[in-house]
Amino acid sequence: MIDYESLIEFEESLSSCSDYGTIILRNNIELRIESLRYTPDSIESEEDEDDEVNEKSSSIFSNNEITEESFKQIFNEYHFKNDEFSTCNKCGASLARQDDYQNCCFSYIELKQQINTNLERSYWISLLNYPTRTINTLPYYTQLLFLQQGGIPNQIRSLVWRKLFLLSNNDVPQSIKFVYQNFQHSYSSEVSKQISKDLSRTFPSISFFKQEKVIENLSTILNVYANYDVELGYCQGLLFLVGVLYHNFNQDCLLTFYSLINIMENEPQLHNIFSTFTMASTLNDWYLEFLYLLKSIDIQLFNHLIEFVEFKPFLYQWWLSFIASHSPDSSIINRIIDFCLIQGWKIGLFKISLGLLISNKPILMTLSKGEEEVIYQHLLNESKWGNVISQLDLFFGQLLLSWDEELFLNLQKLDIEHMNESDDDRSIPILEKFKKLSLSLRASPSFNRNRSNSSSIHTSNQSVNSLFSASQNGNSSKHELESIYSDASEVSENNKSFADYLKLPTFRKSISIDSDALVVENNNLKALLKRAMELVDDSSEADSLKEEIMKVI
Repeated sequence: MIDYESLIEFEESLSSCSDYGTIILRNNIELRIESLRYTPDSIESEEDEDDEVNEKSSSIFSNNEITEESFKQIFNEYHFKNDEFSTCNKCGASLARQDDYQNCCFSYIELKQQINTNLERSYWISLLNYPTRTINTLPYYTQLLFLQQGGIPNQIRSLVWRKLFLLSNNDVPQSIKFVYQNFQHSYSSEVSKQISKDLSRTFPSISFFKQEKVIENLSTILNVYANYDVELGYCQGLLFLVGVLYHNFNQDCLLTFYSLINIMENEPQLHNIFSTFTMASTLNDWYLEFLYLLKSIDIQLFNHLIEFVEFKPFLYQWWLSFIASHSPDSSIINRIIDFCLIQGWKIGLFKISLGLLISNKPILMTLSKGEEEVIYQHLLNESKWGNVISQLDLFFGQLLLSWDEELFLNLQKLDIEHMNESDDDRSIPILEKFKKLSLSLRASPSFNRNRSNSSSIHTSNQSVNSLFSASQNGNSSKHELESIYSDASEVSENNKSFADYLKLPTFRKSISIDSDALVVENNNLKALLKRAMELVDDSSEADSLKEEIMKVI
C-alpha cells in the first residue's frame, strides 16, 4: 500500500529546508499540460489532473493503474546486461559487458536491483499513474529523485519518459499516427543520404545502433520527420536525441517520432537552432544569452575567457548535439535527457553547458592567450567531463540547481540587440572564425574515467599541454572541424566545411552571424537576378554577368 501521507509530509519537509527552487520545473510541466490541452484528438486524460494540486492525499493518488506488484515485476524483468546505456557509477564500465565487471560493478547492480524504500517506491508508482499531478504536488521530491539520487532508475526510465511525453494520454494521438503512416514516401535523396551517413557514426561504440533493424527504423523516423517538418528538415544533431529516445522506448518508432515532434513544438527556440533559415540568428541569440548568464554566475571565469577564447565552436557543438557528442559514459546521456525533460530543453542545455565550464574552471583559469587551442581541444573532447564523471549526482543535482532561477526565467526579457559582446567581432563570418581555430590533431587524447587519472590530468598547465602536445605540429591549421561528430583531433577527410555542420543553404560559402550581413547578401543576389532578367536576350553581356553571379554563389 502506498503511503500518501508520508509523501506529502516529506515534500513539506523538503520545501522548508531546500536551497533549490522549483519554479522552472513547474513552469515546464505547465507548458506540457497546455500543449496537450488543445490537441483536438487527445485521448481521455486524468480527471481534472491539472486543476487544484493541494487536494487531500486520498484523492490525489487514487485509482492507480500500476500496483506495487506490477512495479516489482518491471524491476524483475529488467537486466542490466541488456541495456548498453547502463554503466557503473564508479568505474564507468558498461554493464552490458559482463566480462569487464569489477567489484564496484557488482556492488552497483546489487544496490540498484530494487528500490528499497517505501517512500521512493510510492513516488515512482504515483508518477507513472498520475505524472502531472505528482510533479505539481511533489516538485521538491521530483527534483531530488530525478537529479540528486542517481537519476531515474534504469528499470523504469522508459516508462517515466513515456509518461512525461504523453502525460495523461494513454497512447500517441491519432493525428501523429496518421502523419507517420502517410509521410513515408517521396524522401529527399540528399537528406536520406546524409541520414544514412550519420547513422553509422552517432553512437559507434554501442552495438545496438549497428543492428540492421535499428538503422532502418531510425532512418524512417528521421526521413518522415524531414517530410513532416519541412522548415527544419534534418540536421545532424537530431540523431543524438532520436537515437537515445528510440533505445529507451524499446524500439517504438511511433512514440519516438511523436516525442521528437513534442519536443520541437513545445520549444520553438530549440526548433529554430536546427532550422536552416533561423539557425544563425537563433544560435547567436543563445550565445549572447549564455554570455550574460556566465557573466552573472561566475564573473571571474567570464572575464578570464572573454579576453582570448571564442565560445561558439564548443557551445554550438554542445547545443546541436544535446551535449551527447563525445561523452565518455553513455549513462551521462540518459542523465542529460532526464534533466532537460523536467527543466526544459533550452534551460537544460544552458545549465549543463554552464556546469561544464564551471567544473573545468581550475584548468581553464591556468590557460591564457596563445593557448586557445588547448581549451578547444579539451572542451570539444570527452575530457571535458573529467571533473564530473564520478560525481554526476553533485553535478546534476546540486551545481545545476544552485543558481538563481530568475536568471534563466528572465532570458526572454533581455534586449539582445544591445547586449555587449565584449571583444567578440560579430562582423567576421562564423566559418572564417572556425578556420582560424586550427582545430585538428593527429591523435585524440585518451580519456580514463578513473578518478585518480582524471584528476591528475588537470593539476597543472604543464600536464594539460602534454595532453595536447600534438597540436604543435605545423599541419593543424590546414583543417577545419568536419561536423558535429568531429572532435578537435579529427582531420576532415573531404575538406568538408563547418557549413555542413550548421546545415547552411548550399549557395553560401560562408555566413555571418550578424543578420545585417544576411540582408546585404540577399539584396545583392536579388540585384544580380534582376539584371539577369533584363539581359536575358543580350548575349554580349551574358558571360560577364555569369562571372559576377558565380563569384557570389
